[in-house]
Amino acid sequence: MTEDYIKRRDELGKFYKSKLWNKVRENALRRDNYLCCNCGRPAEVVHHIEHLSLANVDDPNICLNLNNLRSLCADCHFEEHRGEHCRGRINKENNPYTFDENGMLVPK
Repeated sequence: MTEDYIKRRDELGKFYKSKLWNKVRENALRRDNYLCCNCGRPAEVVHHIEHLSLANVDDPNICLNLNNLRSLCADCHFEEHRGEHCRGRINKENNPYTFDENGMLVPK
């Protein structure tokens, strides 16, 4: 894990554990009738349309704004992030590693 990933995980983790986030999350779920906005199945995740980052986690217009939140099921949430690396949200294009012809992880 990179130092940037650890810092991001820790800082955003504090936000996602806050009472304020849990209240806003519940409001979003209630607004969406606890259903996924994409497919209509039961929602499990409240997704930030404009993704959270260290630069905007303190901006209530992004992190707590109901207009920036959508209730999603786990499958639809996965699809929203499909193009991103699962750990650290590193876009494939910006990932400093690739696989060689033997399937070994190597720097680009």
